[in-house]
Amino acid sequence: LMEKTGSSEASLAAAAIAVALAALSIAIIQLAGQFFATADGYRRCQPSVMGAWAQYTKLRWKWSEMRFETLFTTPEIFLHTSLEMTPTPTQGWTWVTEYPRATEPSYFPFDSARHRVESLDRKLLDPDLGTGVYHEKVCWLSFLAGIRENESEMFKNHFPEPTHCYTLQQAACRPVRRSWDFMPPDLIRPLGMISVGDIAVIVERLGMTWRAFRPEEGEMTAEGNGHMVYSTFNRSIGNILHYANGNIRSAPPDKLRQDQWFAPVQTITPPTTEVDMMRFGILPCHELMSDSFITMGTFEEITVALEILDPSGFTGKKVSETRKKFEGMTFGFPDLIPLAAPILRAKGSRKIRLPMPTDTCEGLLSRKEGFGIFRRRLDEHIANSQDKGSGCVQWVLEVFDELDSLHECWRKGLSPAFVADPDIHFLDKVFEVWNDTTVYFEELNAMKNISFNYRDLVACHIRHAVNFRQEAHQRIKDNEQRDPDAHIDWLVEGMYLYWDYLPKIASELSEDFDMSEAGIKDAWIMLMFRAFLWSRSHLVCAPIAGMEYKTLPSRYWNSQLPVYLG
Repeated sequence: LMEKTGSSEASLAAAAIAVALAALSIAIIQLAGQFFATADGYRRCQPSVMGAWAQYTKLRWKWSEMRFETLFTTPEIFLHTSLEMTPTPTQGWTWVTEYPRATEPSYFPFDSARHRVESLDRKLLDPDLGTGVYHEKVCWLSFLAGIRENESEMFKNHFPEPTHCYTLQQAACRPVRRSWDFMPPDLIRPLGMISVGDIAVIVERLGMTWRAFRPEEGEMTAEGNGHMVYSTFNRSIGNILHYANGNIRSAPPDKLRQDQWFAPVQTITPPTTEVDMMRFGILPCHELMSDSFITMGTFEEITVALEILDPSGFTGKKVSETRKKFEGMTFGFPDLIPLAAPILRAKGSRKIRLPMPTDTCEGLLSRKEGFGIFRRRLDEHIANSQDKGSGCVQWVLEVFDELDSLHECWRKGLSPAFVADPDIHFLDKVFEVWNDTTVYFEELNAMKNISFNYRDLVACHIRHAVNFRQEAHQRIKDNEQRDPDAHIDWLVEGMYLYWDYLPKIASELSEDFDMSEAGIKDAWIMLMFRAFLWSRSHLVCAPIAGMEYKTLPSRYWNSQLPVYLG
């Protein structure tokens, strides 16, 4: 009986201990749950939300407040001019696309504990595109992947030689550790960050067109090529951008083509700083112009540019008259683009398309009508010259015919087929000849016995060129055009008028340059030829043919105003 009683008491004691331990465990779990519940935002920084970047989500205990603080890492995306630069580990940033420095493009989160860029398995960065997880996660994951694939295609055959990478501007990533304590309570996802100036460029590189771009008003909307970007405004932090790629959501992973990530070949522009400036209506200038850039995105900016080129105000007044008469067109002024800008295509590159720096950017010097009449009038000029043309004029004639024999686009213009698959040999030859014209003008500038100035020659040409549309219109109206059977008669008559202006240009500049009128005429012929060369090296037009396009406000170029990626 005593043994049974002792055994029963032992069993009861064991059961009591077990119950007590269970109660203690439950209490500990409940207490731990209460403490972990203080980690606001922790569950929103998990792999289901931010993919592989979640491995850098940490909890930090704050004794003073008896709670956990959630620390997470998100990317700050920005454009960087490479200058053949490879970021060192201590710099804390890396290229979004490693091409052409490495075969496999990649981007990496940052391990702030070791202060260096940490590589990740590619599979962690590229979830299964067919499961729909991309549009359930933060949008900056798919945005980074889109940039990476787009840049890989963009850089292909653009800079085949490392010496031509000096203006290359590509996306970089700086992972930044943040605290959820600073997140507004109405936000449910960790945010990436980018500047207004950089997102404006990257969006257009992806093949989209801005429908609304008013960051200060909280309106930023772009779409195209299967991509879409739109903004919402948060009173605490400002603009939050949302990115979506319709191609990815609709295509199963085994059917997703690589070209669904990036812009069509016809819309890809050279990825350089100078080209990106043109998206904001800022024309980069060759050093011969003595100006770093000319802003021409709006008519007000064109007016200011003309006042600088021609302080007399005549050119600006004439452009205003033409604009009122011909529905906002600024004929003659677009000649400034091929005359002032450097060639923006790198030698060996297949990328020749450029964004429009102004709403009316196709000038007479890029049209096939201008090419044909120029060649005809050049023959007449040589025939009427007592010495049968100077050496430089004869050189222009010979090279003009040589380029005409190399490719039909020299006279006919850049066709869509040529833009998609350009003749590299022809383009490199044009680039070489254009460099020869640069040497010619540099030698004129360097001569001690004359006061030649390339910028003044360009300004004088523009001062007369802005007259051609109204004068051509009047001559056609009076049946005085010199080629009545021409398809676009006012363009043909315009080039005739350019040659009619030549004696006036020579007379006006002869005293200023301390040169003979014959010498100034030679320089003008070389100037026109130089513009033709530039026009056959680039196609300047809207991203998508037939779609309304406006240059971005110039004040946002290089703007560091932050916007966030949701």
